[in-house]
Amino acid sequence: MAIATIVATTLQGLMNQNVNQQPPPPPPNGIKFHYESLRKNRFPTFKGDADPEVGQIPEALKVDVIVPFLEYKAGKWWEAISPAMTATGPITWQHFRDAFLKQYYPAEVRLQKLSEFESFTQAPDMSVVEYTSQFNALGSYAPAIMADEVLKLHRFKKGLNSRIQSALAVFQPSNFQT
Repeated sequence: MAIATIVATTLQGLMNQNVNQQPPPPPPNGIKFHYESLRKNRFPTFKGDADPEVGQIPEALKVDVIVPFLEYKAGKWWEAISPAMTATGPITWQHFRDAFLKQYYPAEVRLQKLSEFESFTQAPDMSVVEYTSQFNALGSYAPAIMADEVLKLHRFKKGLNSRIQSALAVFQPSNFQT
């Protein structure tokens, strides 16, 4: 009888302990979390001469997370331009990116990237996943095409290897995601 009492008491204690415990906090997803994650992973600072692409950061946090990584000329540029940009409200990633590209990627460079996008095709040893990734990266230099679902799909299919183009001619996808 004593063993049954000990087991029952122990089980009751464990159940009460689980009831009183708070659920674990949700994973962090704010500015500080993303900033610390990038810093811990040695995200390169931008000194006015590197590629501006940004990793997997929620759209609403990109500007706040990336700004601390601007250094030297890029940091001074941001200090000078940010008051005018914030005068009309919060700065969106698109506004920041447009200003950044205008400052650090002259028209000639953007036109060269646009030409790369227009002539980009799937290499023989490139998977569709790799092609899609590079297509999307270069597509950021052709926002008008990427914003139009019909144009985007047409350009994507045009760059695929002929075997896949033939299969798509039969399948007839109605949008890029498909």
